[in-house]
Amino acid sequence: GSSVAVLADNGQVFPCQLRRNQALPVVGDRVRWHLDKDQTGTVSEILPRRSLFARGDGHGKMKSIAANIDYILIVMAPPPVMSEYLIDRYLIAAELLNIKPMIVLNKADLLSAEDLEKVKQRLAQYEAIPYPVIFSSTKEPGGLDQLSAALKTYSAVLVGPSGVGKSSIIRALGENLDIRVAAVSPKGAGKHTTTATHLYPMASGGFLIDSPGVREFSLWPVSKKEVLGGFPEFKPFSQGCKFRDCAHLVEPGCQVIAAEVEGKISSKRRESYKELLKVMS
Repeated sequence: GSSVAVLADNGQVFPCQLRRNQALPVVGDRVRWHLDKDQTGTVSEILPRRSLFARGDGHGKMKSIAANIDYILIVMAPPPVMSEYLIDRYLIAAELLNIKPMIVLNKADLLSAEDLEKVKQRLAQYEAIPYPVIFSSTKEPGGLDQLSAALKTYSAVLVGPSGVGKSSIIRALGENLDIRVAAVSPKGAGKHTTTATHLYPMASGGFLIDSPGVREFSLWPVSKKEVLGGFPEFKPFSQGCKFRDCAHLVEPGCQVIAAEVEGKISSKRRESYKELLKVMS
C-alpha cells in the first residue's frame, strides 16, 4: 500500500509512509528518508538501482521483485522438484537482467550416493556453460559452507519452487531469524511458507531476499532473439550458421544443431530452447 518498512544503517527497522504519486519501491531498494517525531518515517526518494529482478505478471508486463542484488540463487531439491526447464527460465531472466545466476541443489543429504551422482550428471550441462552449481544441506555440519563463502558481502534473491528449502537456507545462514518453515507434503508438493518478499541481513555482511515459492516462473513477453540470448553456449556456433536469421530449429547449415549432434551442446538445453520459443511465439 502506502507504507513500507525501512532498514536503517544502524540496524533498526522503521515503518515509513510513501509520498502521494510516488513510485513504489521494492525489496532491496535503497531510499532517502527522514524520521518524524512519532518515530515513523517518510520516504522521499528511491536511489538509483544497480540491478532489478523481475518476472512476468501473467498480463504481459514485468513485475519487479527485488532490487540491488548481485546473484539470483536458483534453488532446486529432489524432492520435491528438480526441473531443468524451470532452471532454464530463471537463467534466461538472469541473462536478460544482467544478474549473475547460481544454481543451488539443496537437501543433498536426502539423496543416496547413486541418486546424487545422477543429479550431478544432470547439472553438469550448466557447469559446462559455465554457471556455478553448489550442493547444499541445512541438516549436515558444513552443508552450507560453500554457499556462505560464495555469498559473503553480496546480496542475493532466492527463487525456486515451494518446498525446496529457501527459507531454511536463510534461517541457517542468518542470526536469530524467526522464519517459518514447513515440511514437504506426503505427495511431494512443497508448501508456501513465504507469502511476501523479505530482506534478511546475513552474518557475513550480505543480504538474502526470500521470495514466495512458485511452481512456474513466468517470463515477461520476450522476443525470439532474447530467448536465444538466454542460451549463451549457442553463440560461438550460431555465428557460423548458413542463414543469418537461423532459428536453430530445423534449418540446413545450422551449426547449433551440428554442435548438439557432436555433443558440444546439451540436447536437454536445446529442447528447453525449442519449448520456450513455442511459449514466447
